[in-house]
Amino acid sequence: MHLYIMRHGETFWNKKGLIQGSSDIALTPYGEELAADTRDGFERDGIQFQRIYTSPYQRAVKTAKIIAEKQPASVHIEQRVREMCFGKYEGDKISEIRTKGDQNLIYCFSKPSLYVADETGDNFSDLYGRIETFLKDEILPMEHDPAVENVLVVCHGAVIRAFLTYIKHIPMDEFWTIHQPNCSVNRILVKDGQFIVEKENILYYNDPELTHRGIL
Repeated sequence: MHLYIMRHGETFWNKKGLIQGSSDIALTPYGEELAADTRDGFERDGIQFQRIYTSPYQRAVKTAKIIAEKQPASVHIEQRVREMCFGKYEGDKISEIRTKGDQNLIYCFSKPSLYVADETGDNFSDLYGRIETFLKDEILPMEHDPAVENVLVVCHGAVIRAFLTYIKHIPMDEFWTIHQPNCSVNRILVKDGQFIVEKENILYYNDPELTHRGIL
């Protein structure tokens, strides 16, 4: 079985370079185009999904619904793959993180092991806990279901980094070294109860500017 983990299309806050987190921001028209390009790319590659999961935030739901237009599976909303909440920092410009003088915010995006969220946000341990239970309780049981060959999860930048660092046993402080542009796709083999990352950052579009924009 293969698990595909995909980031949502471009949003209005992505375009402005703002921290999104739990803020429910819509896709731009171009973000919808990227999702459609990815939908068509899956079709060209002959990839059919028997299960499609999405974060509850509208940017992910819309992306998933566009993908599902040419798929046999319907879209299932999954709370455990919602984006990490950055609380009071949401809406801040990513490019100004180091100029604000908030050491905790700097730690969040440079040394996550030292970041401590207040009551408005999530800690990284909260995110990892959700991802671990989703993989173990939702994904692994499908491995031996002959009706399931491919599963798609449409989610977010930090969530995908949590998936990949967890599966590859990468230290938390290397969390942000992983690059995930909008609508990037990661293919993971699920075999004998193990997760093996086969390919990262599969893109079905060509936009050099977008693929190098920001970290979230």
